[in-house]
Amino acid sequence: MDTLLLARFWLLLAAVGGAVLPVAMSDSGSRRRAMVQVVCGTLIAVFLAPAFLRQFLPDALPEVQAGVAFLVGAFGLKVTVIAQHLLDRHGEGLAERFIQRIAGGGK
Repeated sequence: MDTLLLARFWLLLAAVGGAVLPVAMSDSGSRRRAMVQVVCGTLIAVFLAPAFLRQFLPDALPEVQAGVAFLVGAFGLKVTVIAQHLLDRHGEGLAERFIQRIAGGGK
């Protein structure tokens, strides 16, 4: 089997395992909601873990890469929910300040 394919499968397995962990520990009675959480957690890990690894740990061992994918799968959905709440509360003010900086407006 190709080593790159095996490495990607290993990372996918770690991402799924990480996404399953918070669902297994929750008291959510809905199977549908649990499946959505697992899929979303896996997708977050599949897309964000490689970017994080490339930016911050480019020479990481496969075990470290799998660990990062697992952690992103486990906590990525919760971090995304927190970020969404912060944007809902403070997003408009941050966007206005950002636009003023770009447009060269005063303080």
